[in-house]
Parts: sequence; C-alpha cells; structure tokens
Amino acid sequence: MSSPSFTSPFTTSALSKNDAPWYLNPEESPSINSPLKQIELPLLPENHPQTLENLVVYLAQELGIDDLLVFDMRNKKHDDSVAEGAYDMADFMVLGTGKSAKHLQKASTQLDFYIKHNLHQLPITEGILKSGVLARYHRRLQKKGKKAPGYSKNTYGAEPNTWVMTDTKSDGIIIHMLTEERRMDLNLEYLWSDESEREKYERSHMRKDSDDIFRGIRYFHSSALQRNDSAFDVYDVTFDNYSFHFQKLLKSHIVEPKSTPLAKIKDHLNLMYSAGLAINTDLLYSYFNTLLQSEEFNSKFQSEAEAFKKRDTLFSNIIQKYNVKLTTEEVLKFIPLLIVSGSQIDNTLFHSIKDIIENPEINSEKIVRHSKTINHLMRLSNKVADSLNDDHRAMKREIDLLLISVYANRQNWIHFNQVIQAAIIRNDISILKAALPLVTACADLKTAVDFNDRVLPLLLEAGLDPELEQFVHLLAKRITNP
Repeated sequence: MSSPSFTSPFTTSALSKNDAPWYLNPEESPSINSPLKQIELPLLPENHPQTLENLVVYLAQELGIDDLLVFDMRNKKHDDSVAEGAYDMADFMVLGTGKSAKHLQKASTQLDFYIKHNLHQLPITEGILKSGVLARYHRRLQKKGKKAPGYSKNTYGAEPNTWVMTDTKSDGIIIHMLTEERRMDLNLEYLWSDESEREKYERSHMRKDSDDIFRGIRYFHSSALQRNDSAFDVYDVTFDNYSFHFQKLLKSHIVEPKSTPLAKIKDHLNLMYSAGLAINTDLLYSYFNTLLQSEEFNSKFQSEAEAFKKRDTLFSNIIQKYNVKLTTEEVLKFIPLLIVSGSQIDNTLFHSIKDIIENPEINSEKIVRHSKTINHLMRLSNKVADSLNDDHRAMKREIDLLLISVYANRQNWIHFNQVIQAAIIRNDISILKAALPLVTACADLKTAVDFNDRVLPLLLEAGLDPELEQFVHLLAKRITNP
C-alpha cells in the first residue's frame, strides 16, 4: 500500500513566488554593501609597482583602514631638512587611519599574514603589543603610578598600539597605521609631503595636549602646574632659554621662597631633562647650593645626623637621575660644596679661621659634629688632585682649608693632621698658616705640642704674615699654661 503523498509547507514548491520569504528567494535577497567596500582609494604615484596597489587595496577593502595616503619618496630632494632621512628608509610611505587601537592590533596581524603568504616576505612590525604583553604593561604602569611623581605618569600621547609601522620588505614600501587622534598629533603628512603641498598640512596652532614631534616638550603637556610666567617660553626648546629661567627660579626661591617653592624648581629641572636638554654640572651646582641655603629644605630636619644623611642621599640621587658624568675638575669643584653639606659651618658654635683671626682670644674645645662623608671626601680629593696641575692645586687648597676648619671644630685631630701632612708633602705653606689659628683656639694639649714641634718651624722658616705672629705667642702660652 502506497503512502499518501504529502507536501511540506516549508518547501519552495509549496509557496508561490510572491508568498516565499526573501531568504528563500535569492533573486530578491537584499545585497549587503559593507562600508569596507566604500573606502576611497588614494591616488598612486606614477610608475608605482603592482605590489603597492595590491597592498593599498587590501588595507582599504579587507582591513578597513581609512583615509589612506601614499607618499612617493623616490624623488625627494636630499637637501630637504624636513624630510631628511625618510627617503633613505623607503621608496613609498603609506599612511592610514584605524578605528581604534584594538582595530590596529588586529589589522597588523592580518597584514603580516598577507605579506608572508602573498608577497613571500618576512615583514618587520613596530609599535604593537600583544594582548598578554599589553595587560602586563598596564599593570606595571598602574603600579608605578602609585609611587612615581606626577610628571612621570604621563604617556605623552603614545598609548600602546596607536601607531603601528610595518616594513613590508617589498619594493621599499613602509605602512603606517594610526588612530585618528594619534595621526592628528604626529602630523606625519607634513614630514613626507612635497614642499609644494606642505602648506596644506601645516598647523596654524598646536593643541595643548599635543605630542607633536616638532615640539619635543612632551612633559609640559601633562604637567599639573600652570606656568604663567610670560617671560619664559616653554616652546623655545633651547638650553639658554631653559637654563636662564632655572637660574631665575633659584634666585627667586632665596628671596621669596613662598612664591617659588622647591617643587617648582624641581619640576623645571625635570622639564628640561624630559625635553632632551642636558643637565650640566653648573646647573646642578647652583641647584645644590640653593638647597643648602634653602630654609624650606633645611627646616624639616630634626637632627644634624638626619640632615647629613638626607643631603648626601639627595646629591647622589640627583647625579644618577640626570645621568651626569663628572670630570676630575668638576669633582674637585663639587667637593667644597659637599663638605659644607656634611658639616655645620652655619652653627653658632663653629669657629672659622676668619672668626679666630678677628678674635684671637677664642678658646673653645666644644665639639661641632660632621658627617662621615667628610673623611671620604678628603681621601677622594687626595686621589684625584694632581699636585703638578696649578688649577688642581688651587682647588685642593680650597678643599683643605674647609677640611681643617671642620676637623678642628669637631676635635678630629687625627684627620686634621693627615691634611696637614699632605700639605707639607706638596709644600703648600698656606694650609699650614691657616692651621695655626685653629690649633691655637681649638686644639688639645697633645695636638698643640705636636704642631709646635713639627709644623711651626716650617712656618717660621717660610715667614709669617703680621696678623699671624700673635698666634705664635698664644700657642706657646697655651702649651705652658694648659
């Protein structure tokens, strides 16, 4: 027995042409026009290789890279200072805009695949971070941001995956894919366009948060400080301009510390460094000298030991942070400043050579402490100073005058005598003359007797200045009547 015939209501034969839904009628199915197909292709240079056309079509129609431009670098003038170097890198620069950093990340991966399998070349891609690396990057940046100062938290507009460059290794073609904001900031069109077309890419004004490569002041755009000093042009990226303003800030801090706090000076120094300007020893010397005189800097120390430690640490950190390389002469120049930093020369109990000469009756054995670093500085100066170099001898003399003053006020006669002995060896009588008032005013009996027997004969033979002759009698009196 045959089964009854049955026609499914879901077959096309069961429906008239008018009753069938559109998805069952291919002739009437609406065509899907992808926006990727509508991207306008750029004009290509004359005599361009077929590879260039294939890549541009692939970027536009398959990857969705928009606003494509192609720059022909083959005929660039080598005396064009703006495009200098670009013609050595590539024959063709392709510039395009992606929708987002994530879009560029995916597009660069697909572009690499296309080049490998269609052009049979191994491309080089820069500026891309994979998902795992990007996540680790953000974690580290967040961790660093909690500890770092404000100026270091800025990315200067260079967020990961916002500018991807691919060297195709084929026909001298390099492809740059950027996000819209990043492309606007960099303005690469101005670099690579012909001189006749450069005017249309020139910016009439700069965005305040711009990372434009022609400015180089990346730190300024993220600084939380508002600089209202009309005399200082932050965009004039020259050493003279920045160093002059830095010296001006230092002087202003000494006169009006509230209007020019140390934080403002430090920010300006960071601004110079981030702008690529070298921080030389003269600037650091002025900076450190100002810190030693600064009431704001020194008022926060609870004890002289804390002050010594903080000052020593500060100096070493500054040298390392700004990557300053000191010559021998610069080391000798800094040592007197470091001796002042590690001592209490400004203490009312401290007796300088000048104080004793003006008041010969001073007789004090009170201890005015100094940092342990002073002893290291003494040995360093002995090591680096060349006794045959007149400039070194003059700087060494200044160092030793400070050392014997600090040691005498500390009652540190062991190191005091080491300085005296070194002066005798190099025949520097001026140090021996300066030591006479200090021994007369501060020394214990043993040191006074030793100086009288060993050093005083050398002074008498060389001849004493009239103002020092009285100290010979005072020394004898101190020995006979201790």
